[in-house]
Amino acid sequence: MRGLILGLSLMLLASALAQRVEGAYRLQPEDVIRIQIVGEPELSAPQVTVSRDGKISVPIIGEVQAGGLTTSELEQLIGRRYQEMRILREPRVSVTITQFHRPRVSVLGFVQRPGTFEFKEGDRVLDALSLGGGIIPERARLEEAWMQRLDGSKIKLNLYRLLYEGDTAQNLLLEDGDTLYIPEETQNRYFVGGQVKRPGLYTWRPGLTVLDALSQAAWETERARLSQTFVVRRKPDGTEERIRVDLVRLLNKGDMTQNIELQPSDVVYVSETNTPNYDEVYRILSIWWLLRQLRVGGTLWRP
Repeated sequence: MRGLILGLSLMLLASALAQRVEGAYRLQPEDVIRIQIVGEPELSAPQVTVSRDGKISVPIIGEVQAGGLTTSELEQLIGRRYQEMRILREPRVSVTITQFHRPRVSVLGFVQRPGTFEFKEGDRVLDALSLGGGIIPERARLEEAWMQRLDGSKIKLNLYRLLYEGDTAQNLLLEDGDTLYIPEETQNRYFVGGQVKRPGLYTWRPGLTVLDALSQAAWETERARLSQTFVVRRKPDGTEERIRVDLVRLLNKGDMTQNIELQPSDVVYVSETNTPNYDEVYRILSIWWLLRQLRVGGTLWRP
């Protein structure tokens, strides 16, 4: 018996707390409410959804602005409208929230699963990235990401600093209706060719070395002449500089001077023979620099 009394007391307390919270809560878009007119079932509405612009449709009255009102304020507004329209003399209106809106964020651009997702109150930018499956590392330009609020305001974000340098100032709180956009990296790129399994364009990052680049491209150790690996770099005056890299000395003797840092637009080439095939190299260079001139691979949609 004591257990039953305790259970009933807890239920009453929870109900009272819910009513207090609901009374102070202001309705938002996508909240679902129930409108009851005591003694007038034909005027009641069991399920009404607050629209994006904050309006609801009430039987006979029509559209009413509900967004931003408490349930008590909305009850008074609906009752007053019925009186003004001379439909009911003393309407008794009850408004109950049956389902609270679920905040959503859109994660677009170069992430694994772009789309719109529900999130929890208190979630941040990192949570949004997780909902989107994370960035596409070789294609995302993290330094120029941005967040757009529902009111149209835009906030620049440097996700590189957040993800790689621990700058928590970039980890903003999410708001309902936010859009997080990660653009494509079209500037800081480098090319790996020759005896590698995955030749192609890759995203350059500060501190990237020849060994990092070849690890990404998976070099062919069976046919590659690692001692004849080299980097071709275009100088500001338009000429090319060829830097020979002896990976044999790097791997076998630990000569870290061979593991040079790369710069944007560098071409890393792993030769098949003792003498590099410069015709092949210059063909790759021509294609690479032509792609950069034409900006091939730029994103199809730009905000």
